[in-house]
Amino acid sequence: MVAIAHSRSRRAPHCGRHIEIDERLVPIPPSRDTIVSAVWVLVIFIVMLAILYPTAWKNILAGLKKREERIRKDIADAEAARLRAESTLKQYNEQLAAAEGRVRDMLSKATADGERLATQIRMQAQAEAEEIKERNAKEIVAAKDAAIREIYEKTADLSTSIAEKILKRNLNADDQRELVRSSLEQLSSVAKN
Repeated sequence: MVAIAHSRSRRAPHCGRHIEIDERLVPIPPSRDTIVSAVWVLVIFIVMLAILYPTAWKNILAGLKKREERIRKDIADAEAARLRAESTLKQYNEQLAAAEGRVRDMLSKATADGERLATQIRMQAQAEAEEIKERNAKEIVAAKDAAIREIYEKTADLSTSIAEKILKRNLNADDQRELVRSSLEQLSSVAKN
């Protein structure tokens, strides 16, 4: 224990100069009572340490050991959780990439299917248009042939009728002109129908 002297200043010689020293900063040498008190305090500390070591110190060390183990376990659990989270994140990213690939494949397949379907529809429409065109052309030819047959039939009927009239009558020049004119009128009316 260091005791500090009362606050007094004194001058101490120092290399030919005098320096003022504050006596409060100078330690007072310990007395015999102070040394004895310090020894007793040290003895009491050692005795207390010897008494508390087997009882309290072991409990304190055991508690600290348990706490250290719990902290190590928590750190290991946190590390394991971090590794699991990283693994899950990696799996999620892989699944996301796979899903994106499947979506791209589905879109390209749908685009190809759409183009193929559009081509098929176009080709089918062209085939149907050609078929309709050919059918209409055949119908036109058939109608034309029917009209020509009808004209031939009417012409043959008309010719037969004219020949019959001619044979029944004795024709003069005026009768012949009248017969030709009426035959032409009948022919033109048949052609118009």
